[in-house]
Amino acid sequence: MPSRLDPPDMPRLDVLYEEFGEGAAAALHARRRRTGARLLMLAIVALGLGVIGALAFAWSNADGRLRFELQSAATAPKSAERAAAQEEIERLRGELDALKNDVRELTEAQHQAAHTIAAMKAAEEDLRRHAPPPYWYSNPAALNFAIASPPQSAGFAPPSRRR
Repeated sequence: MPSRLDPPDMPRLDVLYEEFGEGAAAALHARRRRTGARLLMLAIVALGLGVIGALAFAWSNADGRLRFELQSAATAPKSAERAAAQEEIERLRGELDALKNDVRELTEAQHQAAHTIAAMKAAEEDLRRHAPPPYWYSNPAALNFAIASPPQSAGFAPPSRRR
């Protein structure tokens, strides 16, 4: 009789390994590939850092000539930009002077026109004062009835109006 302490018959996993064996091998292959890619990336980063370090060390130990050549190469475009900026400033100054001259000429023309207009208005007023008005309604003396009284002639009386 079986005892209670004996474990029951358990199925074995050999069948599962046989069935899914390819998946395990593929997972192992993919893991190795990822590990290889990570190691390659690490080697590239290390190599890049080494190159940068070597260039930094060479730069710090280089004589002044190498530094001067690199600095002059870096400042050459700046001097060209400065020259172009100076030319642009000179061109703008010339345009500003031309605009100032135009404004001065226009101001003088405006003053001259204002003077001419004032002279024309004064001449018109002078003509109006001395010339008789062309119509009776333009004559202020004719419009003022108190001032305009009928002339009295000797021996003649105007006819009276009767209605």
